[in-house]
Amino acid sequence: MGPLRLLAIDTATEACSVAVDTADGGVLEEYVVAINAHSQLLLPMIQRVLDRVDCTLADVGAIACGVGPGGFTGVRIGVSTAQALAIARGLPVYPVSSLQALAATVPRPQVLAALDARRGEVYAGVFRQDAQAIPRLQGVEKVCAPEAVNWPATGHWWGLGTGWQVYHAHWRDAGVLGWSGDSFPRAGAVLRLARARIQAGDRGIAPVLLEPHYIRPSLSEEGRQ
Repeated sequence: MGPLRLLAIDTATEACSVAVDTADGGVLEEYVVAINAHSQLLLPMIQRVLDRVDCTLADVGAIACGVGPGGFTGVRIGVSTAQALAIARGLPVYPVSSLQALAATVPRPQVLAALDARRGEVYAGVFRQDAQAIPRLQGVEKVCAPEAVNWPATGHWWGLGTGWQVYHAHWRDAGVLGWSGDSFPRAGAVLRLARARIQAGDRGIAPVLLEPHYIRPSLSEEGRQ
């Protein structure tokens, strides 16, 4: 049997994606934008990517998961699926920020990542690549009104994510070379980020410790406060 595989999942946004590393060190990914269908799509997608690399879950040695921020239902689907698979197999898990995964989808050294959070808000994070081309968060991720985002006013930045598509008019003063508003986090990026952590000696966490990264409370939680 060859080396154990790394399986990655991201369902935090309108996109649903699954990825697995290949024998030659590459990444095989299945990706689809399908609103409100993640729970039906995810397990068949996992089976298909494993079939395509001639593997089963028994060949998986760790699971990486995009944990948000993003849609509450989508985040829960990905986290609960990763958790269940990891518990069943006794595997470590690697939680990955969906904003960091978004920033890792483009070969840009400096990214202003923004996802539409609905309710007139955005999830936002500023990322700069390190020497290994891994996007590192500068400051903290936040959820706020678009006009409250303090993007850098100077520098060679790239705007990325659905937040830019919806709210770019609010951010004319940001120091961006350009922006792409139709981008979502992808499992392939989640996998690459987790793989870099594994190579650096990170052993992941126990699956029972895997939690969604919502940033803000859900509507039902707000109603109880």
